[in-house]
Amino acid sequence: MCSCMKLKRRNVILVITNSCNLNCNYCYEKRIYDSPGIMSLSTAKDTIRYYMSQDDEYELIEFNFFGGEPMLAFPLITDTIEWFFSKKWDKDSAFLITTNGTILNEEMKGWLFRNRKKVNIAFSIDGIPKAHNINRNNSYDLLSPNIYFFMNNWPDQSAKMTINAESIPYVAESVIHLEEMGLKFTANISHEDMWGQNKDELLAEYEHQLSLLVDFYAANSNLEPLDPILNSFPNYLGLDEITKKKRMKDFSQYCGAGFQTIAVDIDGTQYPCQRFIPWISGKPAPGKDKFRKTPWKPKKCIDCKLLLSCPTCIARNWIYNNEFSYRTTFHCETFKLEVLASARLQAIKIQKFLEDKTVNLTQEEARQQKIKLDSIFELIEEGI
Repeated sequence: MCSCMKLKRRNVILVITNSCNLNCNYCYEKRIYDSPGIMSLSTAKDTIRYYMSQDDEYELIEFNFFGGEPMLAFPLITDTIEWFFSKKWDKDSAFLITTNGTILNEEMKGWLFRNRKKVNIAFSIDGIPKAHNINRNNSYDLLSPNIYFFMNNWPDQSAKMTINAESIPYVAESVIHLEEMGLKFTANISHEDMWGQNKDELLAEYEHQLSLLVDFYAANSNLEPLDPILNSFPNYLGLDEITKKKRMKDFSQYCGAGFQTIAVDIDGTQYPCQRFIPWISGKPAPGKDKFRKTPWKPKKCIDCKLLLSCPTCIARNWIYNNEFSYRTTFHCETFKLEVLASARLQAIKIQKFLEDKTVNLTQEEARQQKIKLDSIFELIEEGI
């Protein structure tokens, strides 16, 4: 397994089961299927063989065992890994298991430990036990015995923290808790339209939680700002107008789905990503002729100063708006709050950097930092 990040990488998501032992409140998998199923070993082998033998630009193929909960199909994982590493391949490879981390037994742990150089583990943890249990079906006590097993054996693999409407009041406490554990993790707001009737109150609370985190990371400069919610820094800040206009002109809607990313369902059917699978999306997948680049909608997105930075998901656009390029906008307010919080944190860090007498800056380096700082202050003052 190659760990070289410079290789041209393709991510192949193997949805090996549609079963799950949890029912997380933000899950986008709607469980629309006739019966639970598990991918056959022959389908897994055929899929892997196909992508590892393609004569294309991709030098490294990462296979992601996904679900449902993939650990429910653990024998398939072990058989697939053992078969794969008994062969020689022309491309580099990586394997990842995306799991809720709740059903490991000693036999599983033993196999995973022995094969820890061949397969990585990414697990979900939504913060303090209260927040995690609100989001993830009261499963913290099932996960907790395995947290340090994951951390100790795959320290470079990020865990995933998801923020849902009900867990917003615990965001800062949860993030600080995970940082103090020494866990490497990412955190993001749920991608679903979760807001209901109390959106204004929830946004105000989220803004407060982000301000607490800005204070925390400012006081703990040894820690990297939390990705992506405190690393949502506008790409245009500090650019001259000519460069900015060129970036806008070259901006693409392309997210990698269907090219760098492929999802393979239990029966071997391929989709641009897992969210297009009918039992997940709740509707038939679009034809290939529909999967093309088109101008962005709605117009307010084109006119938004954050277009160069704002994340979008073509599957989510299609599910909610029936068009890949018609962006969902229910996340706009939260992203703007994250950008402003990121800007404030960046301003604090730049000011400390410029005031640090031990740092030797050239006049040009200092000028560029001040331009960036002025741009941040302008953003904060004017708003978004």
